[in-house]
Amino acid sequence: MEYTELLGSEYIIDTYKKIDHIERDNPINHGFIHINNVVNNGKEIARLFGFTKREEEMLLSACVLHDIGYLLDRENHARNGAILALGYLKDNSDYNVDEIKRIAKSIASHGGVMKEDYLDKISLSLILADKMDFVKTRYDRYLCNYDRKYLPFLTIQAVKLTKEEQWYELVIDSTDRELEQNIIECDVFKRFNQIVDNINKYTEYKIRIRFLNRISVQIELNQ
Repeated sequence: MEYTELLGSEYIIDTYKKIDHIERDNPINHGFIHINNVVNNGKEIARLFGFTKREEEMLLSACVLHDIGYLLDRENHARNGAILALGYLKDNSDYNVDEIKRIAKSIASHGGVMKEDYLDKISLSLILADKMDFVKTRYDRYLCNYDRKYLPFLTIQAVKLTKEEQWYELVIDSTDRELEQNIIECDVFKRFNQIVDNINKYTEYKIRIRFLNRISVQIELNQ
């Protein structure tokens, strides 16, 4: 099944429209903006991690479906999303039973809480694709003014994964030269750091985080 078919399906469009409405007072988007960001992250991860075409389609399908559980509630959205995805894919995809179970399991575990969540390549990659999405496009500037702990994230232009010789590097590109200090105590970034630590601990992929200040880089280029 092509993930593009899933992304453009009436089911997905209707579901995330409803989620956008349900989550309208949340500064962090869990609707179409987030889903498209996670899909784009998933594409890059699949390329860097050497996925087969079938594995990539499974990952991207999981990226599209991973937050549909918000339709029912926030607290149990991962588990509920897995159940909803299982039923939908059985009736509307060409994935076999084992592939559907694998996609659903990755959705159930995309919070990245347990060691077991990192032992499957698709599950691991969904966790990373999801948690990498704290770029400014995901945040509502108006709502962030009421919950100011999210304001530093409005300076983040991109979060990109690159491959170095012995490791992978997560580059956080920002216009704030003091971003690292400004977000270090934020729950979103603490969770992101924990995910990276878990990947380094439980998997063969070794990742380090680097902050890139766009203003400083431009000054250096102009000198």
